[in-house]
Amino acid sequence: MPAIDVGETSGENASGTWPHSPKDIQQPCDSGHESLRQHNNNNNNNNNNNNNNNIQFQQFNEMLQKGSISEWLTTGRTYLIQKDPAKGAAPGNYRPITCLPTMFKLLTGIIADRIQDYLEEKNILPDEQKGNKQKSRGTKDQLLIDKMILENCKSRKANLHMTWIDYKKAFDSLPHSWIIKCLDAIGISKNVGTFIENMMEHWKTELFVGNESYGLVNIRRGIFQGDSLSPLLFIIAMIPLSTILQKTNLGYQTSKNSHKISHLMYMDDLKLYGKTETEIQSLTNTVRIFSTDINMEFGLDKCSTVALKKGKIIESEGINMPNGQTIRCHQPEAYKYLGILQLDNIKHEHVKTVVSKEYTQRVRKILKSKLNGGNTIKAINTWAIPVIRYTAGIINWTQMELDNLDRKTRKLMTIHHSLHPRSDVDRPYLPRRSGGRGLLQVKQAVKEEEHALAEYVKQSEEPALIEVKNQKLLKAQQTKNQYKKTALQTRADSWHNKTLHGKSLDKIEGKADKEKTWLWLTNGTLKKETEGLILAAQEQAIRTNAIKAKIEKSADDPKCRLCKETDETIDHILSCCKKIAQTDYKQRHNYVAQMIHWNLCLKYHLPAVKNWWDHKPAKVVENEHAKILWDFRIQTDKVLEHNTPDITVVEKNKVWIIDVAIPGDSRIEEKQQEKLSRYQDLKIELQRLWQKPVQVVPVVMGTLGAVPKDLSRHLETIDIDKITICQLQKATLLGSARIIRKYITQS
Repeated sequence: MPAIDVGETSGENASGTWPHSPKDIQQPCDSGHESLRQHNNNNNNNNNNNNNNNIQFQQFNEMLQKGSISEWLTTGRTYLIQKDPAKGAAPGNYRPITCLPTMFKLLTGIIADRIQDYLEEKNILPDEQKGNKQKSRGTKDQLLIDKMILENCKSRKANLHMTWIDYKKAFDSLPHSWIIKCLDAIGISKNVGTFIENMMEHWKTELFVGNESYGLVNIRRGIFQGDSLSPLLFIIAMIPLSTILQKTNLGYQTSKNSHKISHLMYMDDLKLYGKTETEIQSLTNTVRIFSTDINMEFGLDKCSTVALKKGKIIESEGINMPNGQTIRCHQPEAYKYLGILQLDNIKHEHVKTVVSKEYTQRVRKILKSKLNGGNTIKAINTWAIPVIRYTAGIINWTQMELDNLDRKTRKLMTIHHSLHPRSDVDRPYLPRRSGGRGLLQVKQAVKEEEHALAEYVKQSEEPALIEVKNQKLLKAQQTKNQYKKTALQTRADSWHNKTLHGKSLDKIEGKADKEKTWLWLTNGTLKKETEGLILAAQEQAIRTNAIKAKIEKSADDPKCRLCKETDETIDHILSCCKKIAQTDYKQRHNYVAQMIHWNLCLKYHLPAVKNWWDHKPAKVVENEHAKILWDFRIQTDKVLEHNTPDITVVEKNKVWIIDVAIPGDSRIEEKQQEKLSRYQDLKIELQRLWQKPVQVVPVVMGTLGAVPKDLSRHLETIDIDKITICQLQKATLLGSARIIRKYITQS
């Protein structure tokens, strides 16, 4: 490797802006030393349980003090993952995934944090570099500035020349000697610099294809990818390039007195801007010389340039390189810059098409998976929605286009039985704690991001972002939080005010604990199909005979298809039909009761199977702690009408009468009072006969999950920690879903 001349290549002598003060950031080593020492002390308190860890921490202490490196610390494992099986075993068809020792990542993370703080404190990182920069929006910063330049050029009919630079294996090419010189140039303390230098000398990784090892590879150049320090080292090594480009005083101006913009960088992604062909040639040549000096090569097949005159593309022969090669003019093809296709302007329509297709493909894949209801929505929010959100503020979406994407999402959910076709269109986008599905609406996600960007740009003091603000690319009258609050409230009001869809809320108003009523939703453990069905039932969206006759105005008889006595509503089918009271209702009731019985068996150390749903309650189980009676007729001196509660628990000094009921959601409060009064006579008799205090515990749950206000208090009296309201809801809702599928959805 050729020698590095810092004076010629780093811009140190030319700019005079590099810190040369004897500022010593000893804190990274001290902080790391103390943190690791504390870990070591904590581990020592664990006797002999963590001997290996103690040895490693002691080695850390020695390394920080002496600068020595242990081989185990800097040796990674790289797994080569084949990209496309059809392309065979060609080296370029493998993607390397490197796993590094946790202790290495811990140590380098501590050092990286302190170096990052130092860089920010001393304002060493250039504004043009947004990789790994704190308090920035990363690629969004660069895309906003780039969009501002392109639109300014068009509106002013100005001249503009641009070059996109692509490096060939940038992260693998950077010389370690250059990294060390840059660390020294910015004033990093000697002990930290020496430690990093020694660490790089020991970087190595073991290559694996599948489970087969292909030996160790020493890393003699490039960064050790996989930890938080390595990308920061790369950025530090590229600081001199920005310094040199700034000193050229070349670049594009949006107005006569505005800041000149010569380049934008995100890690190794570099875009150059010049006013004339001579300027862009000079800037490109400057980058080439710098890159050559540090042994980094252009990937000329991916580099490109374009020329605009009076805001319009003109023919260009490209930029000639000294080796006879040329950076070609990209016309008429577009160039993908930071994921956004562009040329003389951003290709809005093309990006919309590509992004929309990718978004719907991801949603479809998620819905085809076996994820439960809660995780399905989380997956859409975290894997699909970001595809669209990334373009917000950059791509000019119309309201109709965003609405169409939301409509497509709901359609896909319906196709995969996650959303009933007649369900409310506002409710899926409300938080689960408020009775919604927690799905992020595409339109709202885009608008929130636009408001957040506008707020961010407004507060920025960076010259280029001030120009973005002055160009008024982002128009927002509210903050992100204000917009979000207004949007959610509007959507909630829309759902609540609907005659059918919002009626479920009226039924439980003042009777149910609303927070606990939606616990089954916030927990999200039901299958997505069951979740969608229960919500549709709450919204009166399922086509019962009454809905067909009275809402759809069909000729169907509104009477119940089973009992023929009253109108067939969801409430009637789930809780009032006499024909299935002793079959389906009883099965659902017993399902909930057996879960309580199983938990009581665990509490009193009585025999119980592993899972409550496999539990088969015996009539009587007992030990020295308690006796539990299941559906047992209790003999008393008086003849009592209600003397067979679901569960009776007899302890040495107390008795509990537990009875379960699953009424319609609108009747939970009345049913709770009914249970309390029904067993008062039995309570009085047992207290007289057994000479023990007796307490009646009504366990009431609405057929569609409504929770009475007093249920928590009643459950606390039987002191079963493992019983949660969410478990009771799940057992109830599974039973209700089975009834709906059995009698309604077949028609």
